[in-house]
Amino acid sequence: MSHSEVIEIRPKNKSEQKISFFEYLYVFVLVIYAANATKLVNATSVKDTPVEVLVPVVLSAILALKWKITIDRQFYFLAVGFFIYFITISIKFSDFRLTYYIFYLFQFFIIYSTVKSLKIKLFKIFEEIIFYLTVLAMIMWIVQVVLGADKLYGYFKSIAFIRQYSSVSQDGLNAILYSVQPAVNSFIYSSIFPRNSGFAWEPGVFAVYICLALYCNLFINNTKGKAGLRFWIFSIALVTTQSTTGYLVYLVIVFFYLNNKMSRVILLLFPVILSILVLIFSLPFMSNKIVRLINETNELDVMVVRTIGRQGEAYTPQRFSSLLITMIDFKNNPLLGLGGKVDEGWTMKIGARISPITGIGNLLAQFGMVGCIFFVLSTLASSLFFARYLKKKIRFLLFIIILFTSISYSLIFFPLIMCFWMYSLFNPSDMIPGDTRKAEFQQKLHILE
Repeated sequence: MSHSEVIEIRPKNKSEQKISFFEYLYVFVLVIYAANATKLVNATSVKDTPVEVLVPVVLSAILALKWKITIDRQFYFLAVGFFIYFITISIKFSDFRLTYYIFYLFQFFIIYSTVKSLKIKLFKIFEEIIFYLTVLAMIMWIVQVVLGADKLYGYFKSIAFIRQYSSVSQDGLNAILYSVQPAVNSFIYSSIFPRNSGFAWEPGVFAVYICLALYCNLFINNTKGKAGLRFWIFSIALVTTQSTTGYLVYLVIVFFYLNNKMSRVILLLFPVILSILVLIFSLPFMSNKIVRLINETNELDVMVVRTIGRQGEAYTPQRFSSLLITMIDFKNNPLLGLGGKVDEGWTMKIGARISPITGIGNLLAQFGMVGCIFFVLSTLASSLFFARYLKKKIRFLLFIIILFTSISYSLIFFPLIMCFWMYSLFNPSDMIPGDTRKAEFQQKLHILE
């Protein structure tokens, strides 16, 4: 009698691969790029900042190779559609800049590789990274408060590397994982505590990422349906940002969460929520900030004139003023926008050095109605998709979060944020990654006589 052993090994497909350190490193890099607090990640164009542009592209290519991602028609449709736009805008301004198309093609590839590879796990990794960065930010903020005045700012300023590469608003400084602004910025808004910028270039930006992490925590990654420790840590950290945008988005998220938990009670609580909202925006540091934003719009012409011939970095007006500035460019080019032809902007033509921060305004100014329609439809589709997939009453929640964010900041142009609002466009057919446990060997023993 002879015995032979046949071992059948099940091949490991891409959906069964483990989420490793590389995936966390990759998303962390996207987070730091989206924070935009250091010049080391200031990827503005293929020509001017090739290294900064290529780093996430190379990492996304490695990610795609690891997960055996192939380019499908979804990506081709987007690439061809944008190429048609690129040719049209080039003809309009008689200026053919291939690097402009390549830059956005790279952006689309990063988003495509990220969504196709990580799928829903992207939001778990994102939440974990933001959580630990938030904990670190809270520790550093407490140290900053205890030291008082500008002592921590002074320590940061004493380091040449930080001074050279920081890109934080209001003359702030960044050490990659934490940013600090001069104490005078808090006094302007009658606040006794410094604003917590976290790892971002501005406190409001940090607040937005906290809110996105809360969205992931409460709706996507929350299997128990309860608000846990991370919710409270995120909430406390959000308070320290003193961000109007952050507070508003937070209340919207909590409203949707309560509506899913107790839809009947939410109607009774609505007056209470409204009262809390009014109370928050009545606080001195909040009301003074809002008044200052409105007053700045009344001095728009003076502000623009003052920046003519400005040396160094461009002046960044607040959200309302930024919106008004970009609306003029949109009015001049309503259908296609400027298409990256910054020299055609009205402020550039008069020699003013201004860099508007509003996302929706820059979207309209740069891409016109064509780009705005694409953005709105893509964001709506992703928002509705998550509601269907998660089977929760949050159909318009992501859309509202992205919309409110876009009014204040241009974060919607970063690949990480684009993964949120373009998710449904590249939606993987097998939405959930497979079991991440090690593939087991299946062994069958056949005894042949």
